[in-house]
Amino acid sequence: MRKLLLCFAFLFVLFSGAFCAGKLYEQLSPAPVAEASTPAPASEAAEMAALTLPPLRDKPMSPEAAVFLGRNRQVEQEISGKPGMVGRLVIPSVGINVALYTNGEGATEEEMLQNLCDREDAAAFFCDGMGYLIADHNNQSFQVLDSVSLGEKAFILRGHSILSLECDLKMDGHNYGKGIVDAEGNYVSSLSDYVCYTCQDSWNNVSVVGFRVLDEDYVI
Repeated sequence: MRKLLLCFAFLFVLFSGAFCAGKLYEQLSPAPVAEASTPAPASEAAEMAALTLPPLRDKPMSPEAAVFLGRNRQVEQEISGKPGMVGRLVIPSVGINVALYTNGEGATEEEMLQNLCDREDAAAFFCDGMGYLIADHNNQSFQVLDSVSLGEKAFILRGHSILSLECDLKMDGHNYGKGIVDAEGNYVSSLSDYVCYTCQDSWNNVSVVGFRVLDEDYVI
């Protein structure tokens, strides 16, 4: 009987030691390193992202731009039939409605721009490296340019889109032969998104009216 008790005691001590050793090993052994996951291909990632994003919807066209949808279709036909024409500037408040040309006849750029201004129903539309300028004579489409007031709307009909503008600049400028500047010598093309100008009493003195972009509605 005594030998049997001794045997049980020995087994108890043996199992207790093994259990404690196992617990100690679990505590001291490093945590298993998570297996690196392979990133999903770009196409799959894009598809997954698309599923989590709301579907894109065309924004509604502004009511003011919608008025010119019919005229814009006509402009699209004009552009396809008139080389160099890229759109039409419309300022409803003063009745300005003139075709915009970026290209025409002339041996130099200056001569080409002058020839464009000399044409009926044509304004020269160009970039001077800092902004967009629109020029025409004061006895043609821009004879009422001075009548535009700050805050009044304008539109550029481009066939594929209608650009909505608002007058945010009105001033006198100086044409020194290589650009139009204000009284401080700043190029007026840097003062607004689209700048219209026309001569006053001489070609050196010009009236400047600038417009900032409000919106662009694409016609599909």
